[in-house]
Amino acid sequence: MDFTHRRPGFLRHRIQHAGRTAEYLVYSGLLILCTALLSPQAADAAATGKITGTVSDSGTGKGLSFVNVVVRGTIFGTASDADGRFELGNLPPGRYELLFTMIGYERTVRKDVPVRAGETTRLRVELAETAVRVQELVVTASKRAQRINESPSSIAVATSGELERQNQIYLEQLLEQVPGVNFMGSQVNIRGSSGFSYGVGSRVLFLVDGVPVLSGDSGEIKWDLIPADQIDRIEIVKSAGSALYGSSALGGVINVITREPSLRSESNVRLSSGVYDDPPWPEWKWTDRLLYFTDFDVSHSRRIGKARTHFSVGRHQSTGYRQNGEYLKYNAAGKIFFNLTSQSNLTLQGHWEDSDSEIGLMWRNRHQALEVTPAAVGDRAKSNRVMVQGIHQWAVRRNLGLKNRFSWFRNHFNNLLHDNRDWSTSQRFGFESQTNWIPSRSHSMTFGMEHTLDHVTADPLGNHDIFTASGYVQDEIRMIPTIILTLGARYDHTITDSDLRDQRISPKLGCVWHVTEKTAIRLASGRGFRAPSMYERFPNLSAAGIKIIPNLALKPESAWSHEIGIASPLCPFILLDAAVFMNDYWNLIEPVPDATNTVQFTNLTRARIRGLETTLRFSLFGRFLTGQLGYTWLDPQDLETGEILAYRSRHMVRASLTGQYRNIEAGLDYVFNDRLDAVKVYPNDPRVAQKTLNARASVDFGWGSLSLNAGNILNHMHTQVERTIMPIRNYVATIRVKR
Repeated sequence: MDFTHRRPGFLRHRIQHAGRTAEYLVYSGLLILCTALLSPQAADAAATGKITGTVSDSGTGKGLSFVNVVVRGTIFGTASDADGRFELGNLPPGRYELLFTMIGYERTVRKDVPVRAGETTRLRVELAETAVRVQELVVTASKRAQRINESPSSIAVATSGELERQNQIYLEQLLEQVPGVNFMGSQVNIRGSSGFSYGVGSRVLFLVDGVPVLSGDSGEIKWDLIPADQIDRIEIVKSAGSALYGSSALGGVINVITREPSLRSESNVRLSSGVYDDPPWPEWKWTDRLLYFTDFDVSHSRRIGKARTHFSVGRHQSTGYRQNGEYLKYNAAGKIFFNLTSQSNLTLQGHWEDSDSEIGLMWRNRHQALEVTPAAVGDRAKSNRVMVQGIHQWAVRRNLGLKNRFSWFRNHFNNLLHDNRDWSTSQRFGFESQTNWIPSRSHSMTFGMEHTLDHVTADPLGNHDIFTASGYVQDEIRMIPTIILTLGARYDHTITDSDLRDQRISPKLGCVWHVTEKTAIRLASGRGFRAPSMYERFPNLSAAGIKIIPNLALKPESAWSHEIGIASPLCPFILLDAAVFMNDYWNLIEPVPDATNTVQFTNLTRARIRGLETTLRFSLFGRFLTGQLGYTWLDPQDLETGEILAYRSRHMVRASLTGQYRNIEAGLDYVFNDRLDAVKVYPNDPRVAQKTLNARASVDFGWGSLSLNAGNILNHMHTQVERTIMPIRNYVATIRVKR
């Protein structure tokens, strides 16, 4: 359900006071800090108890890091540190049931664990390896920790181990390996949701620890904001998530979960250096100098009193593999965790990134595909980004938790192009209050409210403000021991300074049937929407010979997402996850060029994407050989014209194979995206499928590791968007040192 209409006097009056709203959001953050410091401390150390212990591999006895430890039937939980140690403090006296889960290990339950006031209960837990690596716990689908097979939506998880194993510096390179996920330029697609829209208006919501991080002007994702060494795992929800997260979750949600600061001091250094090979055709070679890239990251974690901290800095430089591909980037991040009282904690974190990058939007011609036109040589963009967030969690009771968070994200860029010079500064203020209530072991509820304010000052846009107020609720009930029913909805009320008010109700229905302990059938149906970004509604700019003009009549996009899936072992060493899905879209926003290459973002009346997705995970010879094979088929249709939606591949294959012997590991990763049936700007250009094969090998020395990678070893040349060649063959060496 949605309502859109104009109320000029009222709305103009509201937007004139947007500054006051910004002050309100800032004061909300200060209120969280005050609440944190004044949280009731009735359950002090003398009235509560503690559970501590270690988690180790049952075969080797080695401590296991990042094991999830959950106290069932409560809101309490934690994770083990680098040595396998964990600590659950401030527990009211009683008997508890603890669940231990980690990818690649059998989940273990400890029942009737006693906790006495003022005492510490110590445990030693051993986990046995499973044949196939599977993530057990996720937090994105329900805004709380739950087992992955209890979610009615399809969820994929990429872990920090996979980042390190594939030697990936940027997380979008890892996401490209996830079945159902592909990129068009810098824009991510989940099951064909986004297509390509010139870097604006993502239909996939990007979160960092549950907090939305999209630029307020273009609504795009800034992938290089989060350093790879800060990432614990990435959760990808492959269906509409607006019932919990609101706008931009139209096609799915990507949530980056950052590492928790360690209980002990530890340092990590990573140095990576690589070179680009020559292109396959001599006429494409545009320079005789060495083309290279280097990445240097340092991180340190330690405990200071009651606070645990983690900080990192990095430098990333490249000449690029094509003309105008040079960049220099710096980043820094920090995270501090405080135990404020016996029942509350506060997490503060920040991320900063500064970039100076050349821009090469399109090739010079087909015979000089790695060069730009002479006039465009030296085109560049300078940008800097800052994200700050604070999260306060208060365990009101063992089954009732309150979480408040504030966030601020600032994005500034300055485009210095030969035919266009523009700049933009956007700020997004956010505040959310969330309650998790577990009335019983078979019933849990999540509800809350959220406010955001986007303020943009930009050369091609002018000054604009958008304010959104929201409320949401989700109820999960275990009807019988084998069936879980999920019901939820969210209401969003948006006010813009163009005298528009929009109201949206996004419902959700889901069901999971556990046919056996390890086989689950899931069903989900939900509504998603996305409000137009400011760069879609208000642009007036030119770049690379393309002019983009405004469209004040743009309407929000909306969708209904439906899927039925199954997760089941085919045998002890092969796991199957399969789903069929259908996504119906209304008012889909797409860039539409005319005969003069003037582009305007326009609502397509009606579209539908149907598809099938399957993933097989396997492990052979006692984990000596492990791998994954994923296939996605899409049928993307514009129902108004009967044509294929542009920038969507019909067939996608993802495959990986890893062999491991003692401390040596080697593997191959393959990405196939079918030839695009339709593009918008240069439809007569020849197009080919994407076929990228990467090779990797590493040796773990205990104190660190050495990795060797070869990217695009077949040197297959292809484009994702018109006239932009993707990376040619390259070789990388990486050394990691850990203390």
